[in-house]
Amino acid sequence: MLFNKLKFILIFAVLLVAGLVFVATPATAAVAPVLSVPDEIENVPGEADTEGIQVYGIRAEPVPFELTVTFQENSDPPVNTPVTGFEVEDIELIAAGSNGNIVPGGATVSAVRSNANDSVYTTTITAKPNIDTVIINVPKQAANTPGRWDPNTGTIQGNNPTEAADQIVVNIIRSAAPPLTLSPDRSISGNTTFTVTLTSTTPITLTSTDLKVGGGSVDSLSSDAAKRVWTVTILPGVGRTQITVEPADNGNYIFPKGTFTVDTTGPIATITPTPIGNGVYSITITFDESLQTGATLLASEIAVIGASIGVLSPIPATSSYVATLIPNSGVTTVTVQINAGAVTDAGGTPNAATPSPALSFRVAAGATPPGATPGQGSVTISEIMFATDGGADEIQWIELSNNSKTAAVALDAGSGWELIIENYDDRRAIRDPLSGTINFKNSGRVKTIPPEQAVLIVSANGRSSPTTHAKGQLFVATRVFKVYPALAAEFGMHTARDPFLHPTEGFYIQLVDGGNNLVDEVGNLDGRTRTADAPAWELPDGWTEEGTRTSIIRRYRRGIADDGTRLDGWIAAAETSFLYLLEKRIDTWYGLRTDQGSPGVRAGRALPVQLSQFRPDRTETGTVVINWATESEVDNAGFNILRSETRTGEFKVITAQLIPGAGTTAERNTYTWTDTTAKPNVVYYYQIEDVSLDGERQTLATVRLRGFVSATGKLTTQWGQLKRSRD
Repeated sequence: MLFNKLKFILIFAVLLVAGLVFVATPATAAVAPVLSVPDEIENVPGEADTEGIQVYGIRAEPVPFELTVTFQENSDPPVNTPVTGFEVEDIELIAAGSNGNIVPGGATVSAVRSNANDSVYTTTITAKPNIDTVIINVPKQAANTPGRWDPNTGTIQGNNPTEAADQIVVNIIRSAAPPLTLSPDRSISGNTTFTVTLTSTTPITLTSTDLKVGGGSVDSLSSDAAKRVWTVTILPGVGRTQITVEPADNGNYIFPKGTFTVDTTGPIATITPTPIGNGVYSITITFDESLQTGATLLASEIAVIGASIGVLSPIPATSSYVATLIPNSGVTTVTVQINAGAVTDAGGTPNAATPSPALSFRVAAGATPPGATPGQGSVTISEIMFATDGGADEIQWIELSNNSKTAAVALDAGSGWELIIENYDDRRAIRDPLSGTINFKNSGRVKTIPPEQAVLIVSANGRSSPTTHAKGQLFVATRVFKVYPALAAEFGMHTARDPFLHPTEGFYIQLVDGGNNLVDEVGNLDGRTRTADAPAWELPDGWTEEGTRTSIIRRYRRGIADDGTRLDGWIAAAETSFLYLLEKRIDTWYGLRTDQGSPGVRAGRALPVQLSQFRPDRTETGTVVINWATESEVDNAGFNILRSETRTGEFKVITAQLIPGAGTTAERNTYTWTDTTAKPNVVYYYQIEDVSLDGERQTLATVRLRGFVSATGKLTTQWGQLKRSRD
């Protein structure tokens, strides 16, 4: 009996709690849609508040505008509430013309779009050209609130239809067009498209029919988001020299007529020389208009009489260049002119020879100082080993080379020569090297570079080859500057294994003499420290497929170093042949014995010609026909054929004149020459000799008339030619 009483009490308690829960469940507040459109018309005091869309122009055209429907619970404050079942058909439109008559189908509505929780919906209403008023309404039961499941009652609570919206009235106000402002008259480059802008104080709808273009046509037309600034792209007619833009006779807008002159001439240069000391000049080359994107002025396109061009660099964000000009010894007048076709303007028109006539200016006669003229003490950054993973003896180094045969260079002259190094600045990295400056007068024991010699700037003391050669020991203390002992803090080096050059992203290196004159610059950054600039080009891979390190070697053409701020100014040592080193039995390395490079060596005669075939054959008539082929050539003036009756005898040139080569080419070339002086029944040995544009000679191969004797001398691009200035 007691058990039944307890059971009854328990059931009663459950029912009581359920009843309380049921009683405590509040009624769901009503949800109604709230309508809104952009209101571009100020309300008139004392009159009913209406929405207004402002349209400028007298042309009758459809007027689109956006409608927003927000479902809100009738509470304080209102709460956006998700709904279901709301469709485009639930929006009711009534359109009326200027006379107040209802126009069926006078306004249309596009598909509705909802936000993430289905409480806000947007759509586009389009009023037809003859419509002045659009009444918008959303009726009752247009949507339903989703509700929720009540487990106590086993029913869905709050799944109710929505209430009706308060309708809105949208007045479309058509007014006369405001005056527009046209961008100023100007000269345009070549017969290519150009843009003008038309600016309004209020939103407008502009079409090509509103414009009259003389001498051309509208190519495209676009506006900003506010429809106040319109950009018009115009295509000039063929052969036109002037383009006009003015309002069309039947257009909706007015603005002053604009006149644009078509520039059919190429860029014109102004050259300004400025003495910078020690007989050296800086010349600034400024073009009178923007150059075509990607167009670059090359030093080879500057015709100079009485001097030579040193470093040529563009001035960022301008159409100007600056170059070092070094007068020849003894000259009193220097002439400079940009060759025709060197650059093109934005419209693709190439320049004529400019300036015209060429600029001529007087210079002080006399020899230039060491470090200024190529071949007379010129110093260049000739080779760099940057690869390192922080391993033992993975020493980084920079080679500075003196290309003169007679003049030494004093690095401690004046305020001291400096090597200014900008390293890639990765702000997320902790142990990357810092940017810094090496002053040879203030630090280290490297004070002089002898003629035709080089010095090394190394990250730290390391193992090196013990080789000596005709010029003396390679790595004595006065030839090697060690960064870590002298300037560790300057470059952020914590241990001797840390790099002073960024080994993966890159660097920018400037060599400045004791008079603060720029002597050389190399690298893939912009040269401005403390700027997070992106590398202009990617460093070559400093590691070979075999896992050994390789340096990069500077290219030289006719004694002048290639632009060291360009990727094509360098070649990986692993891609070169070290024939000269092998012939002289020179073993040179600093860091690891397996490194591929040539630190400290400044002599070499190998020429960059890759010979793949050289074969003489005797014909039935007794003459000897010699055929040969090259896979590539660089600065190759041509070939001589030499002959001897013994392998070790004297070889004499038998070609009456130089057989022309292909200059510089990466393509295969074949050659044939006939020896008409060969005697029958005589065994001959033939040699082929390559002659560079500078007159240097190299024997490439020796063969016996009746059989191939030797393939030695088969060359790829040679380190000596890459690193050595030729007088």
